[in-house]
Amino acid sequence: MRLAVTGATGFVGKRFVQHALEVGAEIVALVRNPAVCTLPRHPLLVVEGWRLGEPLPATGRVDAVCHFAAYIPANFDDPGEARACFETNTLSVLGLVADSAAQGAGHFVYLSSGQIYRPGGPAADELAATYPVERATYYLTSKLAGELCVQAAARRCGLQATVLRVASVYGPGMHGGGMIATFLQRLSSGQPVEVRDGGRYGVDLVYVDDVVGLAYRAVEHGKSGIFNVGGGRICRAFDVAHTIAAAVDAAPALIAVTGEAHPSGFSALDISRAERELGYRPMDLEAGLRHWKSVDQLTNFSR
Repeated sequence: MRLAVTGATGFVGKRFVQHALEVGAEIVALVRNPAVCTLPRHPLLVVEGWRLGEPLPATGRVDAVCHFAAYIPANFDDPGEARACFETNTLSVLGLVADSAAQGAGHFVYLSSGQIYRPGGPAADELAATYPVERATYYLTSKLAGELCVQAAARRCGLQATVLRVASVYGPGMHGGGMIATFLQRLSSGQPVEVRDGGRYGVDLVYVDDVVGLAYRAVEHGKSGIFNVGGGRICRAFDVAHTIAAAVDAAPALIAVTGEAHPSGFSALDISRAERELGYRPMDLEAGLRHWKSVDQLTNFSR
């Protein structure tokens, strides 16, 4: 296969490129500045300049375009970020789908978010209610609207479209913010961590290689539609902290729980469709941390 990948130097995009090259795919990596591209040289890799909001460059015929690039606001609660979110994460994909069809691609993959579902209740399947008003509303709504634009444009252009609703991703190359990174940074250096809200904050966690493996299989097998991509269960902050402490040989006494215990956070993802149709078998957090430790330093984050 020959694939064009946007966001090819990002957290998920870079791992996808590495995986695809390892299994023999040709890759056209679309990056902001080819002169400082961090991807290693490879005979099957071509690097092209591209920025979010720009037309798809003339890359030659590709089998699929994998759109992993996104605008992520500096402040998720700032209404002033809404315009940039919708212009880049929603409206710009209409042009990308049309450009993909014009250049002969038969498949378009869009990386969305598994945090768009209404929080609470049982694990959310792909038909569950979406209502991302609790947090990161402008960003998450722009991703949900982007899904609709991708599917409508792909239908009009005669492309297959795959939407991946991805849970909270962790693993090699992740950025140094958020719960996983904070716990790892502090516990691995012997510093205490504070687990707020009684340790009941919950999120579905998924290892990055599970995400890229599923994305590649979706293209390889020509699967279209919406797929949840997560661990399939809620991980509470208290349990995450103790699992990380065990992984880095930190003393459990470094973990302090504060605040009243009440559930908060996001819904777990029902991953049965991905399991059934694409053979998806994600690692749990303990296994994911072991795998990360085997291939990279657990505290080696992108900045």
